[in-house]
Amino acid sequence: MGKYSTNCPERVEDIASSNYDSYGSIKTESMWTRGDHGEKSEFVRLVTSDVKLVNSDDDNLVVQRDEHDVIRACPLGYVRNFVSYVIAVGAIVVYCRRVALGNYEKHTYPLLVATSVCSLLYTSNTSQLQLGRKLVRRISNVFGCESKNSSLQKLSFCKRGGDPNMDLVNILLVLIPITVYAVTKVCGHMSENDFDINRIPHKHIANDFGKISAFAMSAFLVPVARHSILLKCLGLDPRHGLRVHIFSGYIAVVTGLIHGLYWISIWAFIEKKEFWDIFPSSKCWSQNGLIEGHGNCSKQFVNLTGVICGLCFVGLSVTSLWWIRRNYYRFFYICHVVFSALLLYGLLMHYRKMVLYLSPSLVYYFSSCIPALLQAYVSWMKEGSRITDIVHIPGSRGCVELSLQLDQRQRLEESLFGKYVRICVPDISKVWHPFTVYNNRDDPNNIKLTFRCTGPFTRKLSKRLSLSKSSSEILTPEIIVDGYHGVDDRLSKAIDHEKVVIVAGGVGIVSYISLLNSLCSATRSTGCSESPFRIKSLVIHWICRDEGLIRHFLNHYLKFENEEFRNVSFQMFIHHTSESSNGNTYAEEWTDHQELSSRGKPLVPYFLSGGHAKLMKNVVTATVFSLLTWGNFRIISYYYNNVQNKAGVLTRTYVLAAIFFYSAVISAFGFVVLHMMSWHSEDSAIQMEKRENFKKDFSSVMSTDTSLDDLSSLEELEKQSKACEIQHLKGRPNFERDTFNAPDTGVFVCGPASLLQLVRDCCISGKCAMYQEEFEM
Repeated sequence: MGKYSTNCPERVEDIASSNYDSYGSIKTESMWTRGDHGEKSEFVRLVTSDVKLVNSDDDNLVVQRDEHDVIRACPLGYVRNFVSYVIAVGAIVVYCRRVALGNYEKHTYPLLVATSVCSLLYTSNTSQLQLGRKLVRRISNVFGCESKNSSLQKLSFCKRGGDPNMDLVNILLVLIPITVYAVTKVCGHMSENDFDINRIPHKHIANDFGKISAFAMSAFLVPVARHSILLKCLGLDPRHGLRVHIFSGYIAVVTGLIHGLYWISIWAFIEKKEFWDIFPSSKCWSQNGLIEGHGNCSKQFVNLTGVICGLCFVGLSVTSLWWIRRNYYRFFYICHVVFSALLLYGLLMHYRKMVLYLSPSLVYYFSSCIPALLQAYVSWMKEGSRITDIVHIPGSRGCVELSLQLDQRQRLEESLFGKYVRICVPDISKVWHPFTVYNNRDDPNNIKLTFRCTGPFTRKLSKRLSLSKSSSEILTPEIIVDGYHGVDDRLSKAIDHEKVVIVAGGVGIVSYISLLNSLCSATRSTGCSESPFRIKSLVIHWICRDEGLIRHFLNHYLKFENEEFRNVSFQMFIHHTSESSNGNTYAEEWTDHQELSSRGKPLVPYFLSGGHAKLMKNVVTATVFSLLTWGNFRIISYYYNNVQNKAGVLTRTYVLAAIFFYSAVISAFGFVVLHMMSWHSEDSAIQMEKRENFKKDFSSVMSTDTSLDDLSSLEELEKQSKACEIQHLKGRPNFERDTFNAPDTGVFVCGPASLLQLVRDCCISGKCAMYQEEFEM
């Protein structure tokens, strides 16, 4: 007998009626449960008598009588995400083409159309590239890519998986369109004078470099906007978007400085102007001079704002260096915000058409960030997110584990693998910091994050989490959480490989706890011939010097038995790199947990994240986001045509206040509407009871006994872990060039730069796909 569920009840009757004789008796029972985003979904439980496997996910129902007989229904989720992917790619291609042609008036439209359609169609409950992967795999079989002896394996079209080549992405999406535009404009102005060097149109060429800089910034805020729907549809992580932002920013800085220096040379050597001519006269600072730009004031303000923009470019470049970001993140963050704000105002005042050039960035960034900031403000008013547990891990050099309660209307149906949240603790710092999140299989109502005290923020946070208002109660700080961030199909990429190798350094193991939990569940459905699960071997290398940290995670998260990885060869190597592993840290007693002061509310993810399994659920979020994007673009167009004074510079900045106010109003409206919808209402007692019964139906399949006695030494760890093939080794691993180069291998690595480079060097043959977990926000 098989049991499972589907949210496609209309298809169940067809299967039951058409396959009654083949599949025996089929009966259904309607049930209710909750999705990731708080939506209320109707599920139908199937009980069959002669079916070997009944498997489902949010968009697929798979009924299998034997390995050759598969009935599949409701594949809508795959189609929706595939269509979203195609639309997002097409919009970016059209945008790049318009940049290359210099069409600054219409280059925003393709991005607006794509965001509206993608926010409606996209669902995070399935892999957006699942159809594409199956198609690529079948094509590669035709060309012999799967053959172990095939020489075609080295060709690019035979390779799949791994993080995208962001250098190639930057060249295709940023460098080539801007280069085409630059060559076209400069050559066009030179051709007007028959390329005569003595008659070079210096002013026109200087302005061309300024326009190149403007185009480089036209969409450079799109990939770093919070909860970017375009990144989700493309399957890109925000850190990949950050690479595009940085690359575009450097082009904008270089070409912008060339523009400024070129004009300075024109003033000094051609027009013979003096230094003080840069500054406007006293009469220009009057209201008439700023708004109407009478006399020569407009040109003088253009000169002054140009100098200010150049200084801001230099300030942004210096304070954004990797060394400063890594060691002085708070300083970098504050400087980035201050210089960016000054640069934005300066650019708008410097050039009247600049608001049209920057419209993609302004529209998308305001539409994405204002709702997130509004939700953060509401969370702050409610004293932040509720902390349910704090563990200061002994013997771990200051590691702290924090548990945050999820709202009862949320349920962790999806893996948190590849996900992280940004947290802000106003008592310590107003700066947002990213942290990887994971969950315990036995505790689906909480998410956890672990950090080591390495910087000013984490040290202060650890100290604040230890602050007690009495001898028996901890006064928890206000923690504002913005999440989830990250890619949605990281798990599907992992199960698409025959061999998965995980390499983690220290606390980096937290990035893969959710992956391991999900793989345990995924192996139970490998009986289906069409199942995407292809893993045959799973190898983990954990390099850690903190014996207390090893003990904590082995006792609570890494307790696996052989039967939990069905049909998968599982090996785990823990490399103890401490100078002495004599078991002293294991003799440390765990301190009793103190009671936490009850403050804050359960965590609710970003309310406009969308991604619901049912299309109608996305209508509200897509409508709100479309109102934000199209409304902001309309405001920009209106202000440019009707409010801006051609000579006055101050009126050019009014548009920023207008789109900020509009975004705040629409975000508040959407926030209220979504919380009034049925899938954001409180569960009734009957619904909660049905949900608990729904969980119990799967208890025999999904749950395992994870109890493990406390371990007191490294030797005991070795004895207890023989059943699940966990080996404890002393010293650093000795990776060789062929360590990860088995065919169809996915290598997931998280750790310091030296470890990343070591693993990267071992994957040079191209047989393995490498996935890195790192944060450079």
